Amino acid sequence: MDAKLDSYKNLKLKLDGLVPPGHGFHRNLLFDALYASLPRDPQVKVQIYNAEIVPGGYTNWHCHNGAAFFVALQGMFEAHFQEGVLVKAKAGECYSEPIAKFHRGHNPHPDLPYLCVGLCFTSPDREHVTNSVERPW
Repeated sequence: MDAKLDSYKNLKLKLDGLVPPGHGFHRNLLFDALYASLPRDPQVKVQIYNAEIVPGGYTNWHCHNGAAFFVALQGMFEAHFQEGVLVKAKAGECYSEPIAKFHRGHNPHPDLPYLCVGLCFTSPDREHVTNSVERPW
């Protein structure tokens, strides 16, 4: 790996070396919160994925049609909405994005790709994401 990129240790989620001496296991809690907007259907669609945004790059305009949670693994993230930047995160942080609010993700870092894992919970009669070619407002 490029030495310059390797120097961004504070922008990478530490995944190993967490077990205290004399122990065989450690659970590193990343997110623990009450959340009121999970689908109430007897069954829900679940989607788990990993994503990458290149340095300085953006996602397409889109909205989530159900609860969407993210674990930032590396880099920095901003979610741009009509009202401005409403979500910011860096490696090791977890966040959710509002349901049915169009936005696009942005990696503001000039050198380091943004990496995350996403978990989406959506009613069975809806798609997880609605995409828009252009800014929808």
